[in-house]
Order: sequence, then C-alpha cells, then structure tokens
Amino acid sequence: MKKLLVILFAAVLFLPDVCRASAFDHVETDKVAHAAVSYVICDQLKRAGMNNFWAATTTLAIGAAKEKWIDDHWDGGDFAADCAGVLMFQVRF
Repeated sequence: MKKLLVILFAAVLFLPDVCRASAFDHVETDKVAHAAVSYVICDQLKRAGMNNFWAATTTLAIGAAKEKWIDDHWDGGDFAADCAGVLMFQVRF
C-alpha cells in the first residue's frame, strides 16, 4: 500500500511533464546520469545497513545539496531525476 501511494504521488507530481507531447522525444544524458547515480547511492547505502527510508532520504539530500551548492543554479529536472532513481530502487516488481 505504501509503495502504491508513493507511485501515485510521483505520478501526480510529474503529471504536467508527462502530458506534454514532446516529453519523451529525448532525454538528456545528464538526467539519466542523475537517476543512475541516485540508484547506485541508494543501493550502496541500503547494503551498508541503512533502512529504505534513510537510504532514500540520504540520497535525496545528497542530490539536493549538489544542486544547491555545486551547480550555479537549481535545476528541478535534475532533482526529479534523482527522485526517479530513488523510486526505481525502492519499487520491487
């Protein structure tokens, strides 16, 4: 049930981007890299002994800190890709 709520929340959050006709025409390499690195960080934190909540929270905090202090401006798309990477790790099929 918890996973379903997370998926529904993410779907509503990203709904405006998904509804655009050109949303899937191309995906920037940077966004794929953000999602992949977030997936790997979350996986490694989980393997190191963190529970799912803290692994996800720490991964998103790292992504947010990178956007805030390392990049010259906040890019919501990069942070959304970070969230997607964490979500891909958390959802089990």
